[in-house]
Amino acid sequence: MIKNYLFKLLLGLTLTILISKINLAQNSQTLYYMNRIPQATLMNPAIQPSCNFFLGLPAISSIQVGVGNNQFGLTDIIMQNPNNDSLITFLHPDAEFDKSDFLDKLDENNFFFEDFQTDLLSFGFRANSWYFSFNLSEKVSVSLNYPKDLMVLALNGNESFFNETADLSMLGVNLLSYREYGLGISKKIGNDLTIGIRAKVLFGHVSVVTDNRSLGFYSSLDSIYINANTYVNTSSPMIPKTTPEGEFDGFDEPTNFDAVDYALQHNNMGLGVDLGVYYKPISKLALSLSVIDLGYIKWDTDVTNLKLSGNFTFKGIDYGNQIINDTVGDPFSTIIDSLENSFKITNKSKSYTTGLGTKIYFGTSWLISQKFDLSFLYRGYFLNEQLNSAYTFSANARAARWLTTTVSYSIMNGTYNNIGFGLVLGGAPLQLYLITDNASAALWGHKTSSVNFRFGLNINIGCRQKSKDKDIPLFRRGFF
Repeated sequence: MIKNYLFKLLLGLTLTILISKINLAQNSQTLYYMNRIPQATLMNPAIQPSCNFFLGLPAISSIQVGVGNNQFGLTDIIMQNPNNDSLITFLHPDAEFDKSDFLDKLDENNFFFEDFQTDLLSFGFRANSWYFSFNLSEKVSVSLNYPKDLMVLALNGNESFFNETADLSMLGVNLLSYREYGLGISKKIGNDLTIGIRAKVLFGHVSVVTDNRSLGFYSSLDSIYINANTYVNTSSPMIPKTTPEGEFDGFDEPTNFDAVDYALQHNNMGLGVDLGVYYKPISKLALSLSVIDLGYIKWDTDVTNLKLSGNFTFKGIDYGNQIINDTVGDPFSTIIDSLENSFKITNKSKSYTTGLGTKIYFGTSWLISQKFDLSFLYRGYFLNEQLNSAYTFSANARAARWLTTTVSYSIMNGTYNNIGFGLVLGGAPLQLYLITDNASAALWGHKTSSVNFRFGLNINIGCRQKSKDKDIPLFRRGFF
């Protein structure tokens, strides 16, 4: 009864989150089923690592970097100049590429992303059927959303929207940088159920959030009309500047700024929680579900509120003939500068709240033998009200106590060529690991739209399991 209730509870919470608007941050898909690595608990707090104690070496126990987009490979953006050996971008006048083909690759809503995570300190230990863990982490995530209409404007000019409105309301930037203190608790119930929770206290460093309620572009034969109702909220040590007319004029760096002192402050407090469950309905099958980064940060320090609202009129311009030397020409820049200077700084700095980039994971694993299993993992998250999904199939082999390898295949970020790899060397007392969802980038990097990797070094103690533990489920069993 309790098992069914827990699954229904988490499933209901999953559906609730998937209809909310949240931001983007990603972990390696391949990590999820590499349960010899203590950092796997970051993706599901129900996981109990096989060693009784671990210590993550400061700053190097877990480093994750990811960058990518949902449509383009490197060769779609950068190409060889047909007239010489130099490299040029697709905007260069000598570039030989099909505009129609380029635009056809775009979705109505497109994005770029970049994220970075590192653990400054982490450790965990087992106490009978309980497992406790702690992490002190720094996290940064950046995402840029842009609509297809924006690229149509940039490549074809305003003539594409004569007597029509280009919808730019999906245009937005989101940046979050914060520190996380996490305390995880996992409890094994019987032989086939484990539940876990991680409570987190957060302190924000820097934030830039766009609230683009409406942004439209309309073109007639002699004029361009832009209607905007856009808000940008920032929290950072940068000092906003204004013109004598009160218009926004960029940011200045503060004098005598100490980056280390600023990073150590405990401002912009937030709370978060991770939830997870592992369940074995039969001996060889494991099911799992987790909700990660459910929470918020309230930004109330060094806040700047910007507002762009109203109607703006410009003389008609054909952008298609204004792309020069890899940059959009002066007329387009003039419009951008005019819009930037039309932002107003509100009289009061009003606090605002951001989400953390909540993710939902559902996984299943089939144990072929004690040294080999096959797994499937689904991840879902929302980016500016659009559901993004990732699907990963993996084969996990434990060839020896000191060697674990994983090969994965993922459908993610609009691409189908993501072959991942994971390697764990050693066990006790030292463990080195390297994981990526995109090892295939080494083979066809020119077609790869995203790359991520995670690596680190741990100290493990108490990794050998006694023979009486032979019936312990896969996610708790030791392989060292």
